[in-house]
Amino acid sequence: YSALLLLATSAMTLLVSAVDLVAVFLGIELLSIPIYLLAGFDRRKLRSNEAALKYFLVGSFASAILLYGMALLYGATGATDFGAIRRAFVPSQTLAALGLALIVVGFTFKISAVPFHQWTPDVYEGAPTSVTAFMSVTVKVAAFAGLMRMVVFAFQGGGPALTDVLWWVAALTMVVGNVMAVIQENVKRLLAYSSVAHAGYLLMGLVAGTQAGSSAMLFYLLAYLFTNLRAFAVIIALTNRGQDVDRLEDFAGLARSRPAL
Repeated sequence: YSALLLLATSAMTLLVSAVDLVAVFLGIELLSIPIYLLAGFDRRKLRSNEAALKYFLVGSFASAILLYGMALLYGATGATDFGAIRRAFVPSQTLAALGLALIVVGFTFKISAVPFHQWTPDVYEGAPTSVTAFMSVTVKVAAFAGLMRMVVFAFQGGGPALTDVLWWVAALTMVVGNVMAVIQENVKRLLAYSSVAHAGYLLMGLVAGTQAGSSAMLFYLLAYLFTNLRAFAVIIALTNRGQDVDRLEDFAGLARSRPAL
């Protein structure tokens, strides 16, 4: 368990510091594989096994789309490092635009943005709560940092077309995430849809396309990290003999019985 956590964390470090498409893809894959295993770490529970398998299948599909986009982008620009791509990238060129679009699709899966968010509530609910807490914070922070670096340094913001796409994705993600969170009866699923909604808020920084927008994203990610970890820490603290206490009715009277939590 500890080795998988360390491997995933090392991969995140690679992802957020990458300045080359190959390094970006290596970071995402080295991050994803340990998380797939951690999601199914509680092998005795069917929900955990189901979460791991669903995450693996959908994640593999998203990785294939991302890799195909990188291949098209390499075909259009003849380079994999961000600096050379920035000099050779022409938004009006069909091959380059399609490559960028597929890369954005691959990243929207990693950040749980609509319409590629369906895996999030099932995996968050099925995975062990400590793994869910780790996933909900670190994977999202690393994926957003990687996406932000790529859009800013390789595509100079991506142009009006990418801005329009991100605008719609952000709006839909905020609406769907919050509306679906309201109707949940499982706290882990509720927090999953909350995570989806936060992805929409964070995308607004990319939509702005300014240095202030990027700074706001980083500040938001820092605040999100601590608040989300505390929310899952409450669920972990209430765990009873290895069983998650994650139904809304389980929290009834908690303000009287355990006011600190």
